[in-house]
Amino acid sequence: MAQTLNISDIQLFNLLKVKFGEKEAEQFVSLIKDKIDETFENKKDILATKNDIAAIEIKLAQLETGIAKTESRLILWAFVFWVTQLGAIFAFLKLFIK
Repeated sequence: MAQTLNISDIQLFNLLKVKFGEKEAEQFVSLIKDKIDETFENKKDILATKNDIAAIEIKLAQLETGIAKTESRLILWAFVFWVTQLGAIFAFLKLFIK
């Protein structure tokens, strides 16, 4: 085998060697080891670093600022709508009372 074997790899190899033969057992253990290494490398790409977390925190702060601005605009437009409605109601009342 080209790769170094751990105790568990050697035990698996010995078990499979009896059933399948030395060459097939070696290939099978090598395939399993490659798949485990590949899975580990894929998981390593998923992990976030401190820089990733800092960038996310900055984006969240910007998002919160944007939400606060939008909220204040909505409150302003609600107030303008409310004042306009009151003006319309008073105008209709004044028109109908005369």
